[in-house]
Amino acid sequence: MKGAIVAIVILLILAGATYYLYSNGYFYTVNVQGIYVEYQNSFLINTIHTSYSNSSLTLHGGQTFVITLTMANNGLLPTEITGINVSAPFTLLSVSPSLPTTIDHGQSMSFTLTIKAPIKSYTGSLQIYVNGTKTL
Repeated sequence: MKGAIVAIVILLILAGATYYLYSNGYFYTVNVQGIYVEYQNSFLINTIHTSYSNSSLTLHGGQTFVITLTMANNGLLPTEITGINVSAPFTLLSVSPSLPTTIDHGQSMSFTLTIKAPIKSYTGSLQIYVNGTKTL
């Protein structure tokens, strides 16, 4: 009888551990094969230059990761960055500094994006969408 109780407890622990790993995406692999920044209007294309690192990533499903974008304003006017988003199936959790924010002429600013990978297997690219306007 005592052995049966111990066996049941062990089975419950194993079932709980398997459920935890499954529900947190550990059975899925996410391969990001390129990160691309897309500007939502032609003004940004002409004035903002963006650089980043980590263009290839291998993660488990549901894992949170950080990308730092550095945007430089090469235009003649200050540029207000009004929004940043990411392509599905990824989820943007946060952007720092908070938006909207202004990048002055000749200046650069780094943005830290915290992104959650999908809880499924995925191989492909990650699009980052940037929106903004010129200010006076």
